[in-house]
Amino acid sequence: MTTDDLSNKVISIFQKYRRGEHFHFEVEEGGEMVISPDGFNYVSIKHDSNGLNDETSLLEVGDAKHYVIKMMEVHHDSHTVRLNNYFVPGNRLEEFMLSLAQRPGKLLEIKQFIPDTTA
Repeated sequence: MTTDDLSNKVISIFQKYRRGEHFHFEVEEGGEMVISPDGFNYVSIKHDSNGLNDETSLLEVGDAKHYVIKMMEVHHDSHTVRLNNYFVPGNRLEEFMLSLAQRPGKLLEIKQFIPDTTA
């Protein structure tokens, strides 16, 4: 199963959950829908897209990614809107997310990518 397959499966599970459909995980996938008391439900998968559950390799992949985080900043006094696009390396993503409450604006979008390191 590729990373895209896994992402599509997670999205499908959330869509079925929102529509109130019954869904069932196959045992070998080792995943489950978790209804979180804080309202941020999540799908828990016990292995990555390669069937592994290796903390070191998962962290290496996460750190290699970069994120573009788009926020909208509204200035009512000057009637202007700014779109701020932050470029955040994967190894600083958690730090950035924790700083969101102190940043002006509203979070609009997060895109991830793995930079091409062949250049």
